[in-house]
Amino acid sequence: MADENMTAQEPEQAEGTDWKAKYEEMRTHSRDWEKKAKANQSAADELEKLKAAQMTEQEKANARAEAAEAELQQLKAQQAKVDAATRLASESGVPFEMLMYCQDEEAMTDFAKTYAQATHVASAPTALGGSRIIRGNDKPKDNGQLFAEYAQEFFK
Repeated sequence: MADENMTAQEPEQAEGTDWKAKYEEMRTHSRDWEKKAKANQSAADELEKLKAAQMTEQEKANARAEAAEAELQQLKAQQAKVDAATRLASESGVPFEMLMYCQDEEAMTDFAKTYAQATHVASAPTALGGSRIIRGNDKPKDNGQLFAEYAQEFFK
């Protein structure tokens, strides 16, 4: 069986395939198709220009109105996201910038809950470390500092 496989491969090696010639042939073929594609693209561009020139004023106005509507919807969605992040930041104490990384209001709410639990756990006494001592001269910490402390403790 092994001898049959070797004899099947020997004729190919004996012929001495000219790989450089095959490469050049494929390269030439590729360049031909590239030229055809560029010619077709320029024809498509010309056709698009012709269609645009033949549009009536009403059709042009409709196209501009559709583009403006799409932009308006996008701006409304962005404003709704900012409003939700602002409201949740003031309600939960989560930094606004962190909430803006969320995709939608539901994700923001979930993150705010997780963040509140994380900061609560970070300030709670640990099982091994005892209770947290608060002195009168300790400065109050903002949410970013509390989150950093929690992350450091969590990833030890």
